[in-house]
Amino acid sequence: MLRAVLLLHFASLLALGPMALAQTKKPPLPPGRDPGGVAIALLTAGIDYTLPTIAQRLARDGEGELIGFDLIDNDNRPFGGDGTTLATHLLDPAIGARLVPVRVDPRNPASLARAVAFIAQTPARIVVVPMWSLRKEDWQPFRQAVEHFSQLLLVVPAGDDGRDLDKDPAYPAAFLLPNVLVVAASRAGADAPRSVQMLPAANWGANTVDAVALSGDSVAAAAVAAKAAAAMLPHSPNLNGAELKLRLIQTSVIQREGETPQRTRSLAVLAPMVLRQGITDPSQRILDKARVPERLQEPGRSDPKPKDGKMR
Repeated sequence: MLRAVLLLHFASLLALGPMALAQTKKPPLPPGRDPGGVAIALLTAGIDYTLPTIAQRLARDGEGELIGFDLIDNDNRPFGGDGTTLATHLLDPAIGARLVPVRVDPRNPASLARAVAFIAQTPARIVVVPMWSLRKEDWQPFRQAVEHFSQLLLVVPAGDDGRDLDKDPAYPAAFLLPNVLVVAASRAGADAPRSVQMLPAANWGANTVDAVALSGDSVAAAAVAAKAAAAMLPHSPNLNGAELKLRLIQTSVIQREGETPQRTRSLAVLAPMVLRQGITDPSQRILDKARVPERLQEPGRSDPKPKDGKMR
């Protein structure tokens, strides 16, 4: 019996709701055709797929049926929960992505692993996982699935508990998997556009957190990073998940000034490429001279030590 409930932190919806809503009757899927575009999968407690903004961007098969699944009710109608806001965020018209929603029970480790296995059989190569917990064992089946399906890039929020994840780990971020991108939330710094600052509540970790994105919380940051990956994927269709992650970080146009001490593994500020063309907010303008690392080193190989001389 699991003793802890995984925390789901959806953008602007911090209150936890029931993880398995009683579904007496689900609404029918609105008719439609596959909209095309890069497919982004979303692990969710459920969405309202009847909303026009979502229904018209759902990934569908040749008969108009949803490419998605409900692993709780074992059907392809993942209705309910509070993932609608996040789904809407991912379906930014400027990106033109399509959604593969998968409803999971985050208290069930097998459900998380089955979701990854299902997504691997869909057109989606990018997966948003807006949840985390402190119990490593809750995520072991998920870890095994992620390692097996290396073609996927999974985008994970660092969390908003104000913790150093190198010392006080949360999962799945702390597995340090090469095809998992861990993203923290940041805001424009006082000398924007030359710098950004991590939000006070954002989790950090020089060996755990890969990058930041301008957003209100870490789940929204994960959505921004997923959209950035979706904008890049058509230009790099043959990259596996780890390679796409590295390319995304290395080609980040916006770069932060150096941190003392360094709080993330790279200084990249992720933003969708197609949105960089028309940025009007001075706090988000790209830097003139972006510093691009040659490669993102994996922890445990040759990572530099923090300035205090202790490995975190």
